[in-house]
Amino acid sequence: MLFGRTRRPNRHAIAVVRDVVEIVAIVAAGVWAFYIFAYENRIKPASADPEVNVTASMQRLSDRDGLIAVSLHLQLHNIGTVRAHFLGMAVNVYGQRIVEGRQTPTPPSGTRYHFEGFYRRTPRVPIYSYAYITHLGDASTGQDTSLDPGSTLENDNTFYLPRGRFDLITLGIDAPYTKFDEKTIPSHLSISPQGAARVEVILTPRLEQFNINPVTSLDIR
Repeated sequence: MLFGRTRRPNRHAIAVVRDVVEIVAIVAAGVWAFYIFAYENRIKPASADPEVNVTASMQRLSDRDGLIAVSLHLQLHNIGTVRAHFLGMAVNVYGQRIVEGRQTPTPPSGTRYHFEGFYRRTPRVPIYSYAYITHLGDASTGQDTSLDPGSTLENDNTFYLPRGRFDLITLGIDAPYTKFDEKTIPSHLSISPQGAARVEVILTPRLEQFNINPVTSLDIR
């Protein structure tokens, strides 16, 4: 060369840079693997709240000796990622008469509006109830109801009501549940003078409580 030698790259420096790049790639892959397999698959699902989907149906079965038989089917399905522990359950069926009535439309309350122009419903009357407190709600009981992620609990019952007494029957469910089961969360049953049941829970700061109260109805006229 006319103006001197061309400086060759320092092989040692190149090797150091290559090693550093490989180490960074390995560390990044490890962090990504931890995020995917540990956080997304274990830590995140375990820290989520329980989520239970409830479906219910009623069907008129027969009419005999002045009584109407109705079947009640209840299904609880855990669609969440953590186990759901129930403190208790109260299922209530109410009856109502549908009578003629005329209402005047009123302005909507917020974003909701409901209008029944030509009929009204009489006050609800309890027809059928069953309720219990689990061991988590009261340590003296032997009842335990819990649902693993993806599992389902089903229950079938039959009840009776006098023919011609009611036009519409509705179903309500009170079933508080939580993902915590380390110690008892004091709970008890509350029964109304008419016979309807509720699960009353003494709330504590550590309790994340969720209630499910689906309503389904059946016209039995």
